[in-house]
Amino acid sequence: MLVLGTTNPNKINEFSRLLNGVPLCGLHDLDCSVEVRETGSTYKENAALKARAYAQATGHWVLSDDTGLEVPALDGAPGIYSARFAGEHATGAENVSKLLGALEGVEQRQASFHCALALSDPGGRIVLESTGRLDGRILTEQKGIGGFTYDYVFFEQKSGCTLAEMPSFAIDKLSHRAQAVIAIKEKLLEQFRD
Repeated sequence: MLVLGTTNPNKINEFSRLLNGVPLCGLHDLDCSVEVRETGSTYKENAALKARAYAQATGHWVLSDDTGLEVPALDGAPGIYSARFAGEHATGAENVSKLLGALEGVEQRQASFHCALALSDPGGRIVLESTGRLDGRILTEQKGIGGFTYDYVFFEQKSGCTLAEMPSFAIDKLSHRAQAVIAIKEKLLEQFRD
């Protein structure tokens, strides 16, 4: 069994689709309440920190991600602080509100989503890593009902919609998380296939 290093049900659903054929569970399923401070300076470092800590706490293989949104007009912010852009315990809505406020009146609204994945063995050794990226731009208002946090304002050009408007089959091909999973999926399937 592979443990996803998250309690976020949206991420668990997305990874379950992306890793169809791999038995998965989230941290809640194991009653794991370990809190990991994301002290890394990169997505890759934070993903590894989480994977290692959760693997050692649970005694299972753990796949963790660290994901962020980078906006060049904001000097790359929110970046690795995307989940806490509006404060340490900010909600997704508060983070989006702060982002839209920071971009008010700004014409250059290019942005990119980044995802780093790290797979740890039960002893805490990182054995696989990968990254993914999705380019787009930030809208001036939210659109869509699916997805979470910045998905409502992140417009992807090829699909012509926000991630929150995009059907799951398209997200599973285009998203930053999908790109990171695709890079290591064969190795994961070899290791964890049903």
